[in-house]
Amino acid sequence: MNSNRCFVDTVCWVALLNKNDNLHETAETIYKDRMESGSRFVTTSSVLVETSNALCRPAFKPSVIAFRRRLESSPRMEIVFVDPDLWSKGWNIYETRLDKAWSLTDCISLAVMKERGISDALTSDRHFVQAGYRALLAEGRR
Repeated sequence: MNSNRCFVDTVCWVALLNKNDNLHETAETIYKDRMESGSRFVTTSSVLVETSNALCRPAFKPSVIAFRRRLESSPRMEIVFVDPDLWSKGWNIYETRLDKAWSLTDCISLAVMKERGISDALTSDRHFVQAGYRALLAEGRR
């Protein structure tokens, strides 16, 4: 698994953008530490849709718009856009894991992590742990 790359989930983006979020300080500390250690980050367009939806109140919109622009211009950030192939991979996980309450966005994220050999996720979502990955915000780890 690639330890220099880290998947960033909706939980982390929302925590970073919302100073009142209960994970804000943890997310900020771990994200900054990973930045300083030279990590590269991966997220998906579906995660960014969830993030934008969660922070759609007018008070958040300017910071969400600025955030998107920063992500798109960062050489250390890869945004994986959901295409028909990734859509199918996500649905395959969704359909085969009937025992789990995983969202389609989670399943798409898991497909990307598997495909890219990423073991660490900036999230507190236990679904990533259930799938065999590390949820760094839940662990409070860097």
